[in-house]
Amino acid sequence: MPKLACAAWGFREYTPPQYFAAARQLGLEFVEINIDEGQTRHLSPSDSDADLQKVARQAADEGVKIVAVAGGNDFTVPDAAARAKQVDAVKRQLDVCATLGAEVLRIFAGWAGDKQVRDETFGWVRDCLEELAPYAEKSGVTIAVENHGGVTKTGAECLRLLQDMPRTVGLNYDPANFRHADEDPLAALLVTRDRIVYTHWKDVKLVDDGWEYCAMGEGVIAWQPIVAELLTFYDGYWAIEYENPADVQEGTKVCLDCLTEAVSRVSHRP
Repeated sequence: MPKLACAAWGFREYTPPQYFAAARQLGLEFVEINIDEGQTRHLSPSDSDADLQKVARQAADEGVKIVAVAGGNDFTVPDAAARAKQVDAVKRQLDVCATLGAEVLRIFAGWAGDKQVRDETFGWVRDCLEELAPYAEKSGVTIAVENHGGVTKTGAECLRLLQDMPRTVGLNYDPANFRHADEDPLAALLVTRDRIVYTHWKDVKLVDDGWEYCAMGEGVIAWQPIVAELLTFYDGYWAIEYENPADVQEGTKVCLDCLTEAVSRVSHRP
């Protein structure tokens, strides 16, 4: 059975103890936690080591382990000084991971839209990641860059960013984000498989003329081929990321059941 985990975004309105208790109630032993400047009720970059150690103890008290931190950044801003500040911010996030004992820092490439992406944009992002790679290795943390449109819209673009990077930098493979960007998630998986270090799990459905995130099994993605392929090589965390805080525990349970069933079907194929 894969190492199933609870992704943090849907639980952003929960305090850490509430979140950890909810994850354990769902039967999830591993959790990801947010760090940001106030979008969530989880961690802040200004938290002291004592603050972070308190959160780690709260997780242990609930019987869960913090295995990943969900950070934020933008390496696609044109201003070099602004990008340097973003790199420093991610270094702080890596420090937080090290203090918590988290193995993975989930970040982004940046928020430049499709029409803003140029060849130089990829260079900016790669430069930032190359600077961070030795810091991540020293911290004992793996950086997972999430595919989320822009320079990470397609599998080919993700590979362009991550190819030949040190193994401390890889891809957070999110099938729903690929489908949301009109990329076939299975095709993207085949292209990026050698760079995948972390995963997020949710679904998308077509509402009016656009995509909307939803629970696994309630959208358009065919899960069994993706799960079957991933199981052939991936031994990292499978973090369920149902995003709507209004019914996040129920939605996470639906995703968990769908993913578990898909894994079971693959495992028992003749």
